[in-house]
Amino acid sequence: MKEKEFVIQQMPAPTFRWLKMNESKVEIPEEVFPYSLSIGGVEKEKGIKKESVSAPFSGSMSTEMDDYFREEHLPVDRYVVEKNTVHPDFLRIALENGKHPAEHSAQEFTLEEGAKLKLFFHLASVEEKGISILQEKFHLQKDAELELVIAAKEEKDFKALQDFSFVLEDKAKLKLTSLLFSGQSHSLSYRIDLKGKKAETELNLAYMLSEKEKADFNLVVNHFGEKTLSNIVSDGVLRKDAVKIFRGTIDLKHGAKGASGTEQENVLLMDDNVVNQTIPVILCDEDDVEGNHGATIGRLDEEILFYMESRGISLEAAYELIAEARMESAIHGIKDREIEAFIESEIRGKSSEEIGR
Repeated sequence: MKEKEFVIQQMPAPTFRWLKMNESKVEIPEEVFPYSLSIGGVEKEKGIKKESVSAPFSGSMSTEMDDYFREEHLPVDRYVVEKNTVHPDFLRIALENGKHPAEHSAQEFTLEEGAKLKLFFHLASVEEKGISILQEKFHLQKDAELELVIAAKEEKDFKALQDFSFVLEDKAKLKLTSLLFSGQSHSLSYRIDLKGKKAETELNLAYMLSEKEKADFNLVVNHFGEKTLSNIVSDGVLRKDAVKIFRGTIDLKHGAKGASGTEQENVLLMDDNVVNQTIPVILCDEDDVEGNHGATIGRLDEEILFYMESRGISLEAAYELIAEARMESAIHGIKDREIEAFIESEIRGKSSEEIGR
């Protein structure tokens, strides 16, 4: 089957070429099939309207890939959450990929003024091999709030691309939790434009990779509005021959007075053969702003190991406990018992006794 190669994950401000982190490449079969989401009755929910259109769609991962999908006239589903509509419970969106070698799905969500929405994306593959491209766009108008949880567990030879972009107007709020559990490779592109005054976002990433699994992150937060806030936290565990690339850019634009952006990355390296690449970037074109970055990357601190071993916990068990704690922290940060229990039991395969501990 013929494939086309695309450049993806380009950094807003390139760094040294020899690092080989400015961009990535992906091969996609020339024939791409559209697939629809199984959305637990979203379009039937009060205050939500849906329409399917064949219209231009621009994502954050690759402009040339966007052009290709437009040429293929792939459909786009659009949802509008009407003004002041509030959905207190998570609406579940299930994506089962792999029925075709290459599949694509695109949605646009508009949250009108004062609307509040919670969405849970469960991504999984039904076949061992294949590639899926999921493109999502969200526009949050004034005072709108979105809580979005993405949990991905693909088969070992499956490739998954997540292309998400967000625009936030005045006082809009976004909380995004993204969890990766398995799959040959994950490419995640998240772009957040804080356009309005006092717009804010919280982004939590957590991943556990093993064997030859790979995760490729490109996160960009653009601060346009005054007094905008962003906080990125990434917690990861790498085992065996796992590979992870993290690009995190906070761009404090001219005019974003009083804005503050923070990113913190924590990576636990469980084996000597893992590959961990990290490049945090803070760009600034304004005086009255604040940008922060921190990272803890490596093995466990000797004092922690000594403390745990003195209480009868082996070195291997200590690493497993800390690795599990990192993922548990991200899951429990969702603060919704039903979604947390679903992730633990249906995705991670834990028993009720293990969940209740």
